[in-house]
Amino acid sequence: MSRFADWQPVYAAHGLATFPVRIEGRNKKPMAKNYLRAGRPYSDRLAKLFPDADAFGFALGARTKITVLDCDSDDDRILADAMARHGQTPLIVRSGSGNYQAWYRHNGERRHIRPDPRLPVDILGGGFVVAPPSRGTKSNYQIIAGTLDDLDRLPLLQNFVAETNAEVVSAGRRNNALWEHCMRQCRSCDDFATLLDVAETFNSHSLNPPLSADEVLKAARSAWSATERGQNRFGQIGAFLALEETLEMSGDPHLLTLLAWLRAQNSPTAKFLIADGLATRLGWSLPQLRRCRKALLEMGKYEMIRPPVRGCAALYRWPQSGNGLSKSVGHAIADRQPYPKGCRGSVIEDSLSISIGHCQTGSAPSRRAA
Repeated sequence: MSRFADWQPVYAAHGLATFPVRIEGRNKKPMAKNYLRAGRPYSDRLAKLFPDADAFGFALGARTKITVLDCDSDDDRILADAMARHGQTPLIVRSGSGNYQAWYRHNGERRHIRPDPRLPVDILGGGFVVAPPSRGTKSNYQIIAGTLDDLDRLPLLQNFVAETNAEVVSAGRRNNALWEHCMRQCRSCDDFATLLDVAETFNSHSLNPPLSADEVLKAARSAWSATERGQNRFGQIGAFLALEETLEMSGDPHLLTLLAWLRAQNSPTAKFLIADGLATRLGWSLPQLRRCRKALLEMGKYEMIRPPVRGCAALYRWPQSGNGLSKSVGHAIADRQPYPKGCRGSVIEDSLSISIGHCQTGSAPSRRAA
């Protein structure tokens, strides 16, 4: 039997303040506000308000001093491998979906979803966990090794670097910080409830003071909606093209393609090559690449900071803001730097065969750009 009213005092006797949870499929929704900050008195009141709740949980992290190694798999070999890597623990739980959890003493860990993308293992040092014997999707949560008495002798998680020095965001930047965190975490969340859990964890651990529950819900909904519309570009490498640029080059898709490729490959502060070998990579003819390279330079989409010489391609950067930064950091301005003797009147580009980004140190035959 998993009535919350029956098990709340059992967990309280072991120092854990629990709260009721509603489980619907993969969604786990706490039935109380401010549940991550629940203490013993609040938990006692919740047991009277929701006595028949058939699932309950408790917060993870510094408050309860518990971190959970969560295996999103019912394969006990994955659990065994994870415990071989992070250390053995006496307390192991099987979730209501048949997956495994290993409980450890909290040591500054935060919530890490798939820290190793190759393994279906999460390190949960924040948020909450559903506790046995809650009623789960397929069966009840159950302790399969150890007892609650082992809570006092849980070992620390081994071979894991905790983010103990993470920045605490103060008033004035909290809403933006929370929304950006949600945008970055969206793709790791199976559903909105999971994202909301992530948002609430970040709010309680990294914002000072924490935002209201309504603000957290608003940020999570905004991030989830943007992701569903395909407008979440956080964590993705790509290129941004302004509407004016696309209209300007709509009649010459090769120009648009080269600009997009360069922006996707190079950060705003990068110095980069556009060597002849790029033509092969793009599937273009060499005259086509040279034409586009020259046209974009004349349009001011990037600027040359080092002209080409025999055996070494020209070096480019994105346009500067015009505030004198280029001079202050010692960068040469292309139109003020004379071409090396013997190169005037021609543009020499290195003919890299398959890659760009490296100057050739050996001699190379000169070629006149189209």
